[in-house]
Amino acid sequence: PKEASALSPPGQCIVHEYPTAEMSRLIWHRRDLRLHDNELYTDASPIFSLFIFDPAEFSPRPTGIQHGVNGVTHEPHFTRHLLRAVESLRSNLRKLDGELLIRHGNPLEIIPKLARDLNVDEVAYNEVPGYYEYQQSEELKLSLRSKNIHAYTTSSLTLAHPDDLPNLQCSWESLTRPKEKKTKNGKSRKKSPQNKVNEVEDYYFETKSKITDVSPSRFQGMPSIMGDFRRASRAAGPVRRLAGMPSESLIAKAFCGIESGEIPSLEDLILPLTSAPSGSILGLPSALISHIVQSSIDRNSEMQQQSLSDYEDHAMQHLEDFVTKYAALADRSLADVSENDSSKLSVNLALGVLSPRQIYHCVKSHQSKMEKTENQKGDINNYIRDCSWLISHMEMRDYFLFDSFRNGPKSYHTKPHKPKHLDVRPEEWLPFPQGLDAFNRWASGQTNLPLVDAGINELISTGYTSNRVRQNMASVLSKDLKLDWRLGAEWFQFCLSDHCVAANYGNWAYFSGVGGDPKNRHFRTISQAWRYDSEGKFVRKWNKKFDSLKLKDDYRHHSERFEVALRPCDFYDDWGTPIVDPMTQLTWQDKERFTQFGMISL
Repeated sequence: PKEASALSPPGQCIVHEYPTAEMSRLIWHRRDLRLHDNELYTDASPIFSLFIFDPAEFSPRPTGIQHGVNGVTHEPHFTRHLLRAVESLRSNLRKLDGELLIRHGNPLEIIPKLARDLNVDEVAYNEVPGYYEYQQSEELKLSLRSKNIHAYTTSSLTLAHPDDLPNLQCSWESLTRPKEKKTKNGKSRKKSPQNKVNEVEDYYFETKSKITDVSPSRFQGMPSIMGDFRRASRAAGPVRRLAGMPSESLIAKAFCGIESGEIPSLEDLILPLTSAPSGSILGLPSALISHIVQSSIDRNSEMQQQSLSDYEDHAMQHLEDFVTKYAALADRSLADVSENDSSKLSVNLALGVLSPRQIYHCVKSHQSKMEKTENQKGDINNYIRDCSWLISHMEMRDYFLFDSFRNGPKSYHTKPHKPKHLDVRPEEWLPFPQGLDAFNRWASGQTNLPLVDAGINELISTGYTSNRVRQNMASVLSKDLKLDWRLGAEWFQFCLSDHCVAANYGNWAYFSGVGGDPKNRHFRTISQAWRYDSEGKFVRKWNKKFDSLKLKDDYRHHSERFEVALRPCDFYDDWGTPIVDPMTQLTWQDKERFTQFGMISL
């Protein structure tokens, strides 16, 4: 087809010729802010690109926990990274003489109108886990259908493509336990009925448009236990190859009379948070909300000074450097992973600046090179195995994303959805009003448990804390304080720079005892601190009370500095009473040691 020149005013259109292709396409970027390994940029021409800033995602919204308890979909630390990724995507498209159109408003209103204005044949986008996100996708398909515009959806947020996973429960079971042919009572397993497709999918299948089915019924037979899912997913088929960088000839260079749109500032997007009444966000004081907002502004200023114009290229280079230099030696279980002990890929994965497939193939490529390299010490197999943990983490992440697709609104319930063979007693969560004071102390880093408070302080200041610390924070809130686990998930969503609704809520459900994990995980935070922050560097770094308070007279010459970091309430007069009995935060082995020797750090 012939189109008009890029961003030219009406009546001044230059004609461009595009190669023959199946359809002209408008790509709605969601959590796929990249050009590399983005299959949406294939098999169509011309291709237009769009990103939408929906004000509803940056403003307080109901949580469903209790009336008047609000949360926010895109929090300040996440938003500052989002802006950098959008700026980078626009810059990279402009290098191909294209453009990233920016719009502000409701995608369900903007996309159909823009598709009609651009006269495209189809709208393409990635399916994103989350009940709201799924409902939005379904409504968009219906809207496009009513206007005779085709839809093309896929899912590049996961390592395994949904189309490559089993459709039937019996297929899942055969891949999970290939040697098991009969049930326990000796009867043959029955085949599950085919999943039904809804009206929207039925229409698109009939018209031969490509719709990736991510409806809950699609994953009806998926294993509830993570290990079973990973086993079945690996056996289902190989990871797909990477999609290449899009050809410049496919990118639209004609936008007759269509404005490109402006990328907003961080301050503009977080303005609704600064004016929110105190207590309106998760019942927390406005001073705490303002603290996070200001922290994000300060960090954003630091990011702008780094002059990383190509966010995507920087992410790929960081991946390559970590895999080749640090992955095999990373001690990722530590509380403080600032010294290359973590991949720090979570933000790029959450935004879709990198795909899980890119991580997988980068690891495999490096392993292949290492296998061809002569290693005189004979420890090459250990090196390769130690590097493979990145792939394992992508598989674990897949579990949470597909589990979110499968459970839909059940992902946010307080009742457990564990495997049926387990006898599970529902947790009794403390009602929100009664637990508000404890939640406030936990969310503001005032539990007086060193590891938990340090993690909260790091999270508020940077938008990040290690997985080890996140698990301990979740354990205290759900297992010790008996607070509704969704409060913790919502607070993490408000704080995390790497927030992904499926990974965040999935992990919270998993560790609070309502997810698919058959184990009852209860972390003892003082014992955890001794094992994973034995010198107290992390808790001292992120808890300034260690610097401002004076030791008790009896302990001013105490030789065990490590013990002070573990039990500061015993060494400082003004430390404050821990929110729970510190003895409950010791494993039975550490409790025995403390009873016998009066110390933990032996």
